[in-house]
Amino acid sequence: MTREPGAQALWLELPPISADAPKRLLVFLHGAGSSAERFAPIAISWLLKFPGATGAILHALRPSGAGSGGDWFDSLGTAETLAPRVQAAGRQVAQRIEALQHASGLGGRDTVVIGFSQGATLALEVARSRPDLLGIAVSYSGRMIPPPRNGEPPGPAIHLLHGELDSVVPVIHSQQAHRRLAANGTHVTLDILEEHGHSIGQDMIILGTTRVMQTLFRHRRPQPKPSVRPVLH
Repeated sequence: MTREPGAQALWLELPPISADAPKRLLVFLHGAGSSAERFAPIAISWLLKFPGATGAILHALRPSGAGSGGDWFDSLGTAETLAPRVQAAGRQVAQRIEALQHASGLGGRDTVVIGFSQGATLALEVARSRPDLLGIAVSYSGRMIPPPRNGEPPGPAIHLLHGELDSVVPVIHSQQAHRRLAANGTHVTLDILEEHGHSIGQDMIILGTTRVMQTLFRHRRPQPKPSVRPVLH
């Protein structure tokens, strides 16, 4: 766990599994009320698919309103009142990504940011505000705050994954983001998993890693067929 002197832990770092595989930086952002340690099993599952990658699970430093773990921002309020909090939290995350890139010698082209719930909202925020810091953003059960605006410049590739039965962050948020991002020219995918709620299961991990691999190699070979039917418009 990396810390600043006299401060809370900033992230939990996971070393590459293989020195021979392509080097990448995978940055993970946990959900509200969670922690880097609790998110580690998901991060490890991702690293098994990208064995040359260094993993960094960032830890939210705001005490959780649920009494355990950390939150990235106060989630109470409307999209209008939430936007400045999300932007402030996004700047903090961007600073940590920059520190990780400096330490690893890797740049935005080799960086993938994966978030869940509040963490997904921040992954999308960093993709919007600092597109130079990452090549791909993966949003599990996320919400883009504020929603993409018409004419907003396209950013890095974005993969949205959402459970159809999510009652915490309704799937409509990913559907709206997908439509608007696609209209603005962003390379974006949306996969809605039936019978899934507000969680990340193994099938979501498999689909998320597959989407990232498709993006990384889409200019080198034909894309494999997805394991679930994508949303078409």
